Amino acid sequence: MIYHGSTGKNSLHSPFDLYGIATVLVTVGFVMHGPAQRLLKTLVLLAGIIALVGGPRLVSANPKESITSRPGLPTKDKHAALNEICEAMARNGYFSGVVLVAENSQVIYRKAFGLANREWEIPNSIETKFRLASVSKQFCSMIIMQLIQDGELNLNDLITNHLPSYRQDTGERITIHHLLAHQSGIPDFTNSFDYRNTTARLLFEKDDFIKRFCSGDLTHNPGKLYSYSNAGYVILGRIIEKVTKESYEQNVRDRITQPIGMTNTGYDNPHELLTKRACGYTHGPFRVQNAPYIEMNPAPGAAGAIYSTVDDLFAWDRALATDKLLKENLRDLMFTPNTSVPECQAAGGRQHSDYGYGWRIYNVIHPTTQKKTRVMNHGGAISGFRALVNRIPSRNAFVALLCNQGDPPGSNAVWLTLNRMNTEIIHVVTEQPYKIPQNPPRSQDQRLYQLVCSKGVDAAISWFEEKGKKNPWGGSFATAASELLRSGKLEEAIRLYEYDILQTPNKVWLYRKLAGTYIQIGQLEKAANIVDQALTIRPGDERLIDLQNEIRCSFSP
Repeated sequence: MIYHGSTGKNSLHSPFDLYGIATVLVTVGFVMHGPAQRLLKTLVLLAGIIALVGGPRLVSANPKESITSRPGLPTKDKHAALNEICEAMARNGYFSGVVLVAENSQVIYRKAFGLANREWEIPNSIETKFRLASVSKQFCSMIIMQLIQDGELNLNDLITNHLPSYRQDTGERITIHHLLAHQSGIPDFTNSFDYRNTTARLLFEKDDFIKRFCSGDLTHNPGKLYSYSNAGYVILGRIIEKVTKESYEQNVRDRITQPIGMTNTGYDNPHELLTKRACGYTHGPFRVQNAPYIEMNPAPGAAGAIYSTVDDLFAWDRALATDKLLKENLRDLMFTPNTSVPECQAAGGRQHSDYGYGWRIYNVIHPTTQKKTRVMNHGGAISGFRALVNRIPSRNAFVALLCNQGDPPGSNAVWLTLNRMNTEIIHVVTEQPYKIPQNPPRSQDQRLYQLVCSKGVDAAISWFEEKGKKNPWGGSFATAASELLRSGKLEEAIRLYEYDILQTPNKVWLYRKLAGTYIQIGQLEKAANIVDQALTIRPGDERLIDLQNEIRCSFSP
């Protein structure tokens, strides 16, 4: 077999290639006599010994080149390939965390990268605990299925069967199946900019939170469309508490973590001391910062509040292959995609949903070999953390990537890195050609900032109008403007904020940013006008009123 090495040209790298050449030569040797024939026999023997001792191997490649594997690739060579991928992604700074890969019930790769605490320079370790974010949903779906197994719940139960205070006009149309499969039509509260900056940092009673943030008008009729919604899983967590008369945290402990020995997994409470907890960071376009604080209860709650380690997640994977937690027929329901409905455009717009109950089930198709690999997968993203887990039934394999870095709004470099790592790791596990993922491209925020500094604001705006991508929350220039403020380029920052407001005139947070900048440079009248405009959009906004009072005090002698 011919392998592709770092030269980019076909070359003989396998000892089996030598054996093949010598075998050809011995055929020629049959027509030779004397010393020539004896020399050929010696070559055959030598090549055979090399082949038996060396076996097949992978050859290092440059970052943009694929490496070809052989069927039956030894574990030691998979380990080397996996390490090459993970080391490269850790070196670029966008991956900090722990990776575990297992095959046939045995761990073949486990390694930690980066820092659990940057300020104290404490490295991540195998025992480091990470927030799982939406990977937590599979624990919620497991408990729901256990209650169905116990006869306490039914997939056709309505929300109002268990939460009678929920709004009747929608609660009487949405079933537990709809909630599990993201088919309820309930809007996802995490899509709101105010959630990230305000709601996520506040404490709420659970029923009050559901009433205020999980009871909006439906975006589509239940059961007609897949549309991802954290609100549905928050509601499921509350239904679990109502049925069992125990907290969701206690249910996770009694029904999952204790029975299978997941001693380093639990419901994350940021107010409690937790040994070996990783700190979360935001890897922005200009620097790494501490991630914004968020509350974990009541939201994300059952939708995303579990922490764990890679070893505990491997124990979870092993339990999912047995009847220890749930009978096979109900586990099959969790891992069966609900393909009868299409996806919404935001989810990709495919004709058939690939979501089961707490898991996505789909094929990873290799771009070169076109081989399909069935994968059971879920990802998670929360302030300061990213996570991905995969089950690969055809290889009896499991892959977990836990990362204590996240992206700021409007950016995806960390998430892109994690997904690229995940894909190439799956290629290695399934003995397909793999490549070292390329570093994320220069971000739009970096490009805009550099254009302003080198060619001016007008050049940056022109580039954006031709090639830029709008931020769905508004404020496409906000990150670049903040960096300009940090660099002392206040007038340039003001122009970018003004442009953002023209593009999205209903985004009150942009008015606050602009007013604050005007106050900073002493242009109080302009600041007052901006605040007055914003108050016509959102009367009674507390932070606008605070700005208004600050301006009035500054005007006073």
